[in-house]
Amino acid sequence: MASSGFVDLDHAADWAIRVRGVDLADLFHQAAAGLLSLANPTPAPGHASTHIRLRLHAADRETLVVRWLEELHFLLETQHLIPRSIQVRVSPSLRLIADLQVGEAATTGRSIKAVTFHGLRVSETAAGFEATVVFDV
Repeated sequence: MASSGFVDLDHAADWAIRVRGVDLADLFHQAAAGLLSLANPTPAPGHASTHIRLRLHAADRETLVVRWLEELHFLLETQHLIPRSIQVRVSPSLRLIADLQVGEAATTGRSIKAVTFHGLRVSETAAGFEATVVFDV
């Protein structure tokens, strides 16, 4: 089975990542890692962390990906919180539950305006799942 993860893609005006996961939970975890890699926030000194549980639901996988990344983007941009660890569960009915350990950000890094639906499609492959996500910068 191919390894999971994400890669940065060349994109004309925005930023994009291709995300792969062995299952939907792994795909969502890798998408979060990709978002954080692009934004590149700086953690604040110290090790204090807070637990946050996110519960999301959507009618389709693409909308769930966007909602998930929007929630993480919101935490980073408005609350200045960086996930230090993420555990994600996604049910067949597209209910996502994520347990995050978050810490404060000294800087939020590079600015991302929005997570987009541009060309977004979550595909099932022989190795699991794959999606390309474009971020408006």
